[in-house]
Amino acid sequence: MTDASTSPQADRPAPAGGFGGGWTLFGVRGVPVRIDRSFLLVVAFVTYLFYGRLTDVLGGEGPVILLLSAVAAAVLFFASILAHELGHALTSLDRDIPVVSITLFALGGVTQSTREARRALDEFVIVGIGPFVSLVLAGGFGLLATATQGWTAVAAVMGYLGWTNLLLAVFNIVPGYPLDGGRLLRALLWGVTGKPNQATRWAARVGQVFALLVIGFGVWALTRGGGFGSIWNLLIGFFLLRGATDAHRRASVRDRLANRTARDVMGSVAQPLAANLTLDEALGIVQQRPSLLWPVGDPLSGGLLLSQIDAVPSAAWPTTTVSQVATSAEELSVAADTPMDQALDRLGEAASNMLFVVEGGRAVGLLTPSLVVDVIS
Repeated sequence: MTDASTSPQADRPAPAGGFGGGWTLFGVRGVPVRIDRSFLLVVAFVTYLFYGRLTDVLGGEGPVILLLSAVAAAVLFFASILAHELGHALTSLDRDIPVVSITLFALGGVTQSTREARRALDEFVIVGIGPFVSLVLAGGFGLLATATQGWTAVAAVMGYLGWTNLLLAVFNIVPGYPLDGGRLLRALLWGVTGKPNQATRWAARVGQVFALLVIGFGVWALTRGGGFGSIWNLLIGFFLLRGATDAHRRASVRDRLANRTARDVMGSVAQPLAANLTLDEALGIVQQRPSLLWPVGDPLSGGLLLSQIDAVPSAAWPTTTVSQVATSAEELSVAADTPMDQALDRLGEAASNMLFVVEGGRAVGLLTPSLVVDVIS
């Protein structure tokens, strides 16, 4: 199982979830925990693997005990992966990095945030907490296995989970970007060079080499009569290769954007709406000039989307002012001289994926994902 644990949406010009569909199970500190549809593919497979491994130890306990033990082991295994991801997510939140979601999928788990850490040390701590959680779980399950020797089934399940979490921790510290180890390498390189994008490119190159080795091993094992495990190696290898290649591309894009400012990329912006206008009056102005986001106030005090007007019952439009529904300027603006690689982070955090470019307190332009794409294409 892999772990692309701190994948930032803000690396992309147009932030996106990255998974095609699934279900939200619950939330932790406002972060939705989801399972992707592909996750269902491995549930039965992992249960089958545990069933096979436990057969040698529990074969004499009967098929019911054996099956229940395998199911319990699989559930606790997936709970361990979730705990690993929660470590990343909660540590990110503690460092004021918004987390979009935690998703379990066929090859492991991923924690998606709106932006990367702004310091190498924060990156190192956020990434390193995942393998640390796995190591703690390995030790905890190992102690439980020792303490429950009188209950064969329980001890066997705890023992296998201890080794599984240990292997998960070791695998994830291998320097294969975007695994935790690759991101730890990136944090170290960032700390030494002071250049986060260059560090990402170097770590991604190492990740590509590691991915090719995994693919090569899978091909070799397949030619030697390897079964499903060989195919699994190939899937993991291609997943890592794609992740490392995408990371290298995004880092190159961010390097190019670093040489531009928000002023260089911005598009035109509509005339500001007075904050004391009623929604009825504002709608008449908005309909005359289509715009994705309207500035409110001069100097800028907020931003207004058409969807915010639509969210108010039409009967209340004559008595509701623009300032009552507008989003605050702090959430929707970036200074004109902000380097674009930093503005891209802000763009990923903005709820509307749009930002006003502000100079002297006034909105002088509008920044959108499509404008960023135009610059880098």
